[in-house]
Amino acid sequence: MTYGGTVNGDRLQQALAELAQGRGPGVFALVTQDGEPVFSGCVGTADLARPRPIRAEDRFRVASVTKPYVAAVVLLLESEGVLRLDDVVERWLPGLVPDATAITVEHLLRMRSGLPDYVRTVLGDPLEPARLQRYFPPEELVGIALAEPDRWKPAAGWRYCNTDYVLLGLIVERATGRALRDLLQERVCEPLGLTATYLPDRELELRPPHVRGYLRRDAESGFEDVTEYTASEAWASGALVSTAAEVARFLDALLGGRLLPPEQLARMRDATRAAPDLDYGLGLMRYALDDGTVLHGHLGTHYGVLSYAFGDDRGRTVVIHQNCWDEVAGGVPRHSAFLEAAFAR
Repeated sequence: MTYGGTVNGDRLQQALAELAQGRGPGVFALVTQDGEPVFSGCVGTADLARPRPIRAEDRFRVASVTKPYVAAVVLLLESEGVLRLDDVVERWLPGLVPDATAITVEHLLRMRSGLPDYVRTVLGDPLEPARLQRYFPPEELVGIALAEPDRWKPAAGWRYCNTDYVLLGLIVERATGRALRDLLQERVCEPLGLTATYLPDRELELRPPHVRGYLRRDAESGFEDVTEYTASEAWASGALVSTAAEVARFLDALLGGRLLPPEQLARMRDATRAAPDLDYGLGLMRYALDDGTVLHGHLGTHYGVLSYAFGDDRGRTVVIHQNCWDEVAGGVPRHSAFLEAAFAR
């Protein structure tokens, strides 16, 4: 089944306004069909100090929407015989993770390694944005995770784990002898014409044009500007910078079969239960809307951003981002009137 006619822009803008209520400073949404934009809308502002609407070409930190990009690179390398999904961590990173002879590349992609996450230890609880003014080598992040006590046996269950994707980044670099940022550029960005997308290293500032990013800790404290920091803490798990237009182009190409060979795309989409209404594949989340429409993509949260990027099998892709980590309103919901309208049959 395909979509017929044009989208109802007024309905989508009204639904976006409802979604943005209680959120801020700005919420932006882009809807594309077969790679072409059919709706673009904003509520709020890209910058509290110099108010203006968020635009499709504004850069922002996409957070964990990075993971499908990294997974795609891993699967491209797998298709070329550079590495295997059943390779164990110890083969590529000897001595880095104790007792890693049973953790495979596929376990990492599926977040079933059993390893603890490092994020809250690094960011602080409560959150301390000042911690990210220095560079975190990926090996240090792995060490922080391993110091946590809650480690499971591989494949014993699913839990969200950024450590797994940091390890994937290290494995990719070891297997190829190339920097991850260069591989993302050559294997994903250049073939798809993603000229605004990049993986930062030690720099604190985003390349222009970009939105400002904010943190809201509670209802009383308001919005704190947290735009400048090193995303080395996220690296392969969530440091990518892009635009809504280019995230949509990537996801459309990925799900449309224009980036990976059919066998690797099928593996990536092969998801198993991760939560009551959410499945996880190889770097792709899968869930169904109330009308049964099945979506593949990813969610992301980091300082200054809440992001959503999902597409269906009829060529429709939706990217939503809010320029705030919002401890009050929470993340971009997977079910909303906006998504119902955007993916309406």
